[in-house]
Amino acid sequence: MADNDYIVVTTVQTFRHRYVMHKDDLRKLNTDVTPTDKDLVDWALDTVTMEECEEFSQLHLGEQIIDHFECTEDEMLGFFDRDNDYLKGWSTDYKIEHVRKCLQVKDE
Repeated sequence: MADNDYIVVTTVQTFRHRYVMHKDDLRKLNTDVTPTDKDLVDWALDTVTMEECEEFSQLHLGEQIIDHFECTEDEMLGFFDRDNDYLKGWSTDYKIEHVRKCLQVKDE
């Protein structure tokens, strides 16, 4: 095998999530005060940050390539174990087979 048999491509996928809350429901979160509109907006933002509201909708905005590099099989196996620590128990041969199956190659 050559020194750098693998190419690693790192990407980020972006989604637009939307959350919708009724002001009356936000008011019920804290009945000790009479909130201003700004307070309600802040409470809505906090509610999303705290993951206390179900998402209303989402839209996939795409996948962007962040970087790429070449690596050896040993380096790839190190990435495999670090990124998929729950699969560390797989044999080296099985890990390599799994990676090699990721690219759909047509038989000639």
